[in-house]
Amino acid sequence: MAGHLKIQSISSLVAIVFCNALVAEENVAALSTIEVRGDVDNGYVAKRANSATKTDTPILDTPMAIQVITRDVLDDQQTLSIQEAVKNVSGVQTPPGVYYDNFLIRGFSTGSDTFRNGLKLNGVIGTEDMAFVDHVDVVKGPASMLYGRIQPGGLVNIVTRKPQDETAASLQQQVGSWGLLRTTADITGPANKDKTLLYRVMGVYDQADNFIDYQHHKNAAGAAYLSWLPSTSFQANLQLEYYDQKVANPGYSAQQIPIIGNRPADVPRHWTQNDPVMWSQWPNTVKRTTAAFDWTYAFNDSWKLTQRFLYYTADEVQTYLLAQAFNARTNLLNRRISYNPVSRDEYSTNLDLTGEFRTGNVGHKLLVGMDWFSYESVFKGYNESGSTLNRVPPLNIFAPVYGNIDVARMQAYFDAAAGNVLSRGKWRDTGYYVQDQIAFGGHWELLLGGRYDIATNDGAKVYGAVSAACYPYCTGALDQGVPTERKFSPRAGLLYKLSNDVSVYGSYSESFGNSISSASSFSGSSLPPQEGVQYELGAKASLMGGRVTTSATLFDLYLRNRPTADPLHPGFVVAVGEVRSRGFEFDVAGQVSNHVSLIGSYTYDHAVITKDNATGASAIEGHRWFGVPLNSASLWAKYDTAPGATAGWAFGAGAYLNGQRQGNNTNTFQLPGYARFDAMLAYRTRAGGKPVSLQLNVQNLFDKTYFENTDGGVYSAYGAPRSVIGSARIEL
Repeated sequence: MAGHLKIQSISSLVAIVFCNALVAEENVAALSTIEVRGDVDNGYVAKRANSATKTDTPILDTPMAIQVITRDVLDDQQTLSIQEAVKNVSGVQTPPGVYYDNFLIRGFSTGSDTFRNGLKLNGVIGTEDMAFVDHVDVVKGPASMLYGRIQPGGLVNIVTRKPQDETAASLQQQVGSWGLLRTTADITGPANKDKTLLYRVMGVYDQADNFIDYQHHKNAAGAAYLSWLPSTSFQANLQLEYYDQKVANPGYSAQQIPIIGNRPADVPRHWTQNDPVMWSQWPNTVKRTTAAFDWTYAFNDSWKLTQRFLYYTADEVQTYLLAQAFNARTNLLNRRISYNPVSRDEYSTNLDLTGEFRTGNVGHKLLVGMDWFSYESVFKGYNESGSTLNRVPPLNIFAPVYGNIDVARMQAYFDAAAGNVLSRGKWRDTGYYVQDQIAFGGHWELLLGGRYDIATNDGAKVYGAVSAACYPYCTGALDQGVPTERKFSPRAGLLYKLSNDVSVYGSYSESFGNSISSASSFSGSSLPPQEGVQYELGAKASLMGGRVTTSATLFDLYLRNRPTADPLHPGFVVAVGEVRSRGFEFDVAGQVSNHVSLIGSYTYDHAVITKDNATGASAIEGHRWFGVPLNSASLWAKYDTAPGATAGWAFGAGAYLNGQRQGNNTNTFQLPGYARFDAMLAYRTRAGGKPVSLQLNVQNLFDKTYFENTDGGVYSAYGAPRSVIGSARIEL
């Protein structure tokens, strides 16, 4: 009831302000214009970003690490996934065992959280189709002060495109390796003569096979956006999106290569534990809808109120064929099938008041806000996890035989478990935050912020094995034994402007994540949430008249309350483990000459386990944290023969380098380092008076064999071999 009253109070306040905005429209004069366009400049450079502070602050004046991948970078690289986009940023890796959108930032997984226009989403595959994306922000380090429960490495915030006030339309056709066919349509413009109502409609159809056997996808997505600007003081935006996704064994379930010795087994890159029946009979499907709404009212030149709202709902059928256990003596891999209908409902909203004022010679940029996040899920169906029944024939990894699964028999198990509830989830998080960006002395800027969260995480009784007493008639009753977490999350940063174009800073921040399951604690009580603490020093510069931005950062980041063995009660855990990620990052982006643009990064990250109770062969204290290379780098450069001209050629090339990574925390196997090279050739001209662009991209130009990631235990997956994407785009 308390949560319901909070939502009612928020809604009431929203309604009052909305009405007042309309009534006051005629009486408001000389107010600053609210623009519809994004906050990123053209090209590879972004000078401002909202994600790190929730205020309109230049990146040069932001005392924390934030990087932006602009739309031009995404277009030049023909980026088709968010995971591929963030490889341009220092400190970001492909995480282990990817299923939902997930990122490894400064050594730590973001879990299944992503952000869309500043609001949290959880448990999403393909959060946003790249056709709908304007740019991608990567905020590094603990960010709980503004975003609540979040893992300590940072966050990825996907910022969508906006309607424009000039009519424009485009059609793009992409074709590529493994039967890729991708068609994108985009039309935008004003809906009335005075341009107070703007629209944008986009659609995508995308299908392809994969370099991994028996993996396919067939996706469709549509988006309709409206912007209303009745005055210079008020604007509102409405966004609707629908996704219809179909894929065989997505993410980590596409390929699980067993480890033999200290390396993944020597099987071909197209190898899989999957089977063709997973596409023909039981594809993984997602039908989801996103509805988003935001409005901003400017009281005057200094103060404004903004509210954002996001609703996401999905009906899924998660099906996968996974490795169960590998026998290195016989080369046989046991496998299991899961068939899980899933429903999700998520709500996310916030209300921010921002204003600028002075106290004597001191300037203030104040943010006062609150947010609320709600997530509910129900997982039903059939799950053989932990079962020894082996209802799927084992696979000899060096002489695999496919197509021998008894479809009728498996379908009977699925039908019997149709009403079986494996688990339920229910999360709530309400946060209140205050932030002040204080400018004084002509060169100094101090950021102080704090947040108070009230978070609940009602887990569920999970019956994973078919031998469970209730199976197949489990109800998945909620276990409300996880207590409400009440956490204060501070953040502070001090920045000094050496000049108008160079700044140095230091910052401190904390974060907290979700509560840890109480299943294996001796007392039966819930373990406390994992927490993050970070110390950071950095320098930023805007060079060549603002055409190039650079940043260098030293960070010392700790993940605490990690579960580790209980020394007094064998078989149980306590939350005293700690991991330290310490290193250096460098990023550069921009136009270094009239013809050359580039984006590059370098990371040194020494991530180690600093506290753990395990002993003997299981001891991991002092070991390297798995999945994190000591050194990594990226560089992409483009040469344009005629910048800004209607006709011209463009040539691009890039490289991604990763050092050796530990495959697990006992450091008993490794993923070798690698270098991947990409290339691009593009030509633009006019045909029938319409601008036309042709483009060819090649990823992994030299067909390097490498391993993309590991699950942190016993399985790994290859990176893609050489692939080609061709594109033809016409502006109508």
